Amino acid sequence: MQGFPIMLKTNLKLLLRNKGYLAFLVILPILSVILLNINNGDSMFGQDNPTEIKEMSKENDEILNLVNTRLSVKVYDCSNTGASDYIVNELVKTGSFTINRYKSEAFTMNEVREKALYSANHNSIGAIIYIPEHFEEDILEGKESDVVVFEAAQDGRIELLKSNLEAYLQSIYRYAAVADYDKDALSGLLKASGKNQMVKDYVNIEVGDTLNLTTDQKAHSSSMGYSLSFLSIAFLFSGVFIASTVVEERQNRVYNRFVLSTSSIVNYGLVKLLLIFITVILQTGIIALGIKLMVRQDFGISFANFLFLVFCLGLIFNLLSVVIGVVADNILISNYFAFLIWCISCLLAGLYFPLDGASKWLTNASLLMPQRWVVKAAELLMLGKSDVYTTFLLVVASYIILIMSVGMIGLKIRRKD
Repeated sequence: MQGFPIMLKTNLKLLLRNKGYLAFLVILPILSVILLNINNGDSMFGQDNPTEIKEMSKENDEILNLVNTRLSVKVYDCSNTGASDYIVNELVKTGSFTINRYKSEAFTMNEVREKALYSANHNSIGAIIYIPEHFEEDILEGKESDVVVFEAAQDGRIELLKSNLEAYLQSIYRYAAVADYDKDALSGLLKASGKNQMVKDYVNIEVGDTLNLTTDQKAHSSSMGYSLSFLSIAFLFSGVFIASTVVEERQNRVYNRFVLSTSSIVNYGLVKLLLIFITVILQTGIIALGIKLMVRQDFGISFANFLFLVFCLGLIFNLLSVVIGVVADNILISNYFAFLIWCISCLLAGLYFPLDGASKWLTNASLLMPQRWVVKAAELLMLGKSDVYTTFLLVVASYIILIMSVGMIGLKIRRKD
């Protein structure tokens, strides 16, 4: 171990004097912590309870629905009566539709057609239902009202929506006839029919690799993905600065003099590994301090679990950047590769968008990205599955062994040169 303390001390001094290294060591981890405060709850993932109606305060409120199991439906309720409430509530009780209702003024058919076209082009919805102003009046007069469904997408569930809507309309017509077309009697029958219905209990089950997270858990996973994106670039480029010491030592013949000295190549490699370890510990410590000071909400998993996942990701990416620097023997090329890896890995790992409906090849490709395993481990921990540690540690060990093997081969090649 001769010369080990001197080499370690010298390398640490060089790194801590570098402003770029300090930026990726401190500033970016703090920014990633701030992103944990993002809450995408209802606006991103729709409603957690399928039997609740989302009331829209404005006609053009944005509707984003990523719950693929339920068709997103917008309702223009120009009637705003007990009969229209019955229709909307019966639709949402099926659990097949996400209902977004706007209790609007008396729009005409042509006005709603134009608004439906705009809504379809600017929102993630499958169908728009128009309930006219005179809906209940027509029913009380023994007429069939002209409730209209505008198709906003090509979706087979729209036919189910139409058939359900027709069934509920027929029920109202029958109730009106039984009530002798009296408004108060009809209102009483509609309320009684709702109370006498069977109670539905919705239970989520897991199919294959699909995880059924609640709305809050999906929001936590999303904000964690954004945070991991910043952490990834921080880990990669802090590793690039460590790799720069290897490149500079080779270019300045320091490496050759070291090999000719009494120190061994093992000592040299251990110094670089220890620099990686110290860097990741410092970054994790800064993240821990930032969470305690700046994160005011629960982010899905425990504080210790999050730090453990982050630490493992930091080891992988710092080590990867160092290996790239050793093999490339050029700082500029290392920067390019680090940036390319950051862009591609974050995109394929699904840090910016969910991969629930992605194609099979994209889902498989995402499993090659370390961030994807961090997100999957976090989601499983949210569901209380602590046995994920074994799989995650095996994955981390596999990444480290593979990267170190490539690094050792690169060192030997460079040594021969």
